[in-house]
Amino acid sequence: MRWNARLSVCVAALLVTAGCTGLSDGENAADAAQLQSNVVDAMADVDTYRMEMRMNVSASGQSLSMTQRGVFDHEAERARVNATVLGQETTTSIDGTTAYVNVGGVWQTRDLSDREPWNESTGIDQQRALLESGNVTVAGSATVDGVATTVLRVDPDPSDVKSVVAQQQGQALDGVGVESATYRVYAANDTHRLRQVEMNLTMSISGQTTDANATITFSEYGEPVNISVPDAATDQAARGRAVA
Repeated sequence: MRWNARLSVCVAALLVTAGCTGLSDGENAADAAQLQSNVVDAMADVDTYRMEMRMNVSASGQSLSMTQRGVFDHEAERARVNATVLGQETTTSIDGTTAYVNVGGVWQTRDLSDREPWNESTGIDQQRALLESGNVTVAGSATVDGVATTVLRVDPDPSDVKSVVAQQQGQALDGVGVESATYRVYAANDTHRLRQVEMNLTMSISGQTTDANATITFSEYGEPVNISVPDAATDQAARGRAVA
């Protein structure tokens, strides 16, 4: 299989937003419903946090690994995300509805106004939308980075997963199909805030079966952050270095 940027972007988008609809039922529905409400309420007032994602994709005996590390400030509407994929590092700074992306030392700008990046489109907002969209199942307990958590299991409908991603990305995702998806959410017992999310997908991309999994961790809720856009990024933007 020949890896390309389109596959990486599609997989990352699917993993981050998987499970936004079609939640499963369970015998412990009452407990799950209460926890669901607690988590949604706890995440509603989150302004600052850090997020890290580790993703692996495999197809035809080949594999791809991708990492992302980000810090977010919802009140200031600013974020910074560092990513590594195929050995290439990128840095993205978001200020309002403008993204400044550094690839190979060159800054480019992207207009995100049509995606409303601060209106339920960030990683943590998508997870909250997941919990608001239906019933969940309590799947046990676990400790994440020393924090005691309750595990919630979600089995979204594959067609719903693709529909949500296509809507968010503003494109049809032709040639991409979701065959199966499972999703686990780890919520802290003391604060009810998300600590970790695990996702597994089996997809068909241009007729080729692809397996993907990712682990997303959230930390440092409410801690002070200092996110600024580098001068080099805005200087290049002023000279007209803009891309769609």
